[in-house]
Amino acid sequence: MNVENTIEKQIRDYFNGTLSAAEEADLVRWIKDSNENKEYFINYKKSLDARDVDHPLLESSFAELKNRLILSNEFNSAMSGKVKKIQLSFARIAAMLLIALLAGFSVSYFMGRQHFSPNHVVWFETHVPKGEKSQLILPDGSKVWINSESTISYPSNFIDGQREIKLSGEAYFEVAKLENKPFVVKTRSYDIKVLGTKFNVMAYPDFDRIATSLIEGKIVIQKGEQSIPVIPGEIFTCSNDRYSIKEAKVDQTARWKDNIFDFDQITFKELIARMERWYDVDIKVTSPELEGILYSGVFKNEETIGQALNTIQLTLPIRCTNVGFREFVIEKVK
Repeated sequence: MNVENTIEKQIRDYFNGTLSAAEEADLVRWIKDSNENKEYFINYKKSLDARDVDHPLLESSFAELKNRLILSNEFNSAMSGKVKKIQLSFARIAAMLLIALLAGFSVSYFMGRQHFSPNHVVWFETHVPKGEKSQLILPDGSKVWINSESTISYPSNFIDGQREIKLSGEAYFEVAKLENKPFVVKTRSYDIKVLGTKFNVMAYPDFDRIATSLIEGKIVIQKGEQSIPVIPGEIFTCSNDRYSIKEAKVDQTARWKDNIFDFDQITFKELIARMERWYDVDIKVTSPELEGILYSGVFKNEETIGQALNTIQLTLPIRCTNVGFREFVIEKVK
């Protein structure tokens, strides 16, 4: 059997779920080895599509896939024709998961049962790990920038049903306006109802607050029976079931999507947590009295973690020490 036939068999076996973990790893390495291999994989996958069965998930899946595909040029050329039928099989889900793996992102599909029905709703989840950021285009054309260590999920009936997003972490949204189809972002403390606007939501589970900054348009915060309107230039913050609205430099809160970290009077504890996420490092603060210090500053993401910590050392009475691989200790200078 020649090499080409062997690769084709591996791809088919992968789609059928019969490859071992070691064989899957070999296939991934082969695909990542060259652009020619990537193109071959895409083209061979396309040749298998004719065997797919009708299924209602392709539209959402296609949008999900395009945003993670490091093979985007090859994929877009291979799929240049209009998609007129919504088709998906378990083989195509396997293909999307493999390609997502190559792109370095985590994509999950939550299924209540093994067999699909046309009315069955599947939830798509995207997780961005520490040290990464990502941009996602939703099926309705809305754009989402997802910050480090953040997760969003949305249902397969996103366009036909209510446009609903679940968020844990931080994301910036530019929402496409669709009449009579509100866009809702759900966090652990409140929901954000939108018609078409630009806003940032910070909802990390380990922070003691959730903050929504409105840059353009109009949103309504729904918390229990309360509906609280927010206008551009305002930040809505909820902490320990108490909320506040204040005017602020709201553009500042979304500069992270442009690789600029702009802080205004955040606690040192939050600063360290954010740096751990952005740089994918562990930072231990040995002096608890530092945690309540308020910090303001601007960093570019092009700076290394060492450069960023050195800058902080110039403005605060602290000492930063590198104690291991991606491990740092910060102590107060007496």
